[in-house]
Amino acid sequence: MISLGRFILSGYSQAALVAASTAMLGLLFPPVVWISGAVVALVTLVNGHRYGLVVTAIAAVATAVLALLMLSLPEVALYYVLLVWLPLVMVAVVLRQTVSLVLSLQLVAGVSLLGIVLLYQFFPDIGELSRPLLNTMAADLMENSEGAIDEQQMQLVIDRVVRILPGFFASSFMIGTLLSLYLARWWQAAIFNPGGFGKEFRALRLGKMTASIALVIALSAAFVNTDVLNAMLLVVFALYLNQGIAVLHAVFKAKQLSAVWLYAVYLMMFFVPYSVVLLALAGLADTWIDFRGRLLA
Repeated sequence: MISLGRFILSGYSQAALVAASTAMLGLLFPPVVWISGAVVALVTLVNGHRYGLVVTAIAAVATAVLALLMLSLPEVALYYVLLVWLPLVMVAVVLRQTVSLVLSLQLVAGVSLLGIVLLYQFFPDIGELSRPLLNTMAADLMENSEGAIDEQQMQLVIDRVVRILPGFFASSFMIGTLLSLYLARWWQAAIFNPGGFGKEFRALRLGKMTASIALVIALSAAFVNTDVLNAMLLVVFALYLNQGIAVLHAVFKAKQLSAVWLYAVYLMMFFVPYSVVLLALAGLADTWIDFRGRLLA
């Protein structure tokens, strides 16, 4: 991976080649999109916003041509420009100028929350676009369950999902953007400052003001129970999951615990959903309790 990072930084064409090729691979295996975004973020972190924008432009043209030839869908490039590359240029510029991972996370979260408000304001029925697909999936599930799933209950679940889909979109955008930024920051540190990203991430603390805003959103969602607030709550959850993971890494590092246990926790996050909720709550609580300070004292 470090060799790939050096290759990306060796020129405009090399960076655009990796960004465009991973963008196309991302259509088959979505997590690869994070690498595409990380390419643009890396060149921006190292060389500035102009360099990042040039790489974005070249990659967009290359992606449009490839998508046209392979899928007859050149507009795929526009999706990457608007939702992947340009947001990462923006947040990478902030990180480059402020050297603050916290401010970068706050910016991405703020943009995600604003996106939710705008979606519900101007496109309130955008979730309905997914209803036919959800209905098809539900029909297949009920057919395979041989009557074990109540149709009316399933319809209520679909209605609920449709209403908060903008929140899923925003939180997915936020998580993808942050993962790309983390990868880019790790690349930068691995090449120029080995071990620097680990220290930076383990010290991540979003601050009491951000935590207070998060609590206001969470309490409002609990008592008011509107679609907008419930969708915003997903973004807040994703934000504090980052701080929870930072706490986890800091404790494991300080206690010199085997990496095997850390991998086991990540596996548990996939198979036990409630563990993810607990980790996000731990991240929020760390703002006032300071788990790292108490456990590492």
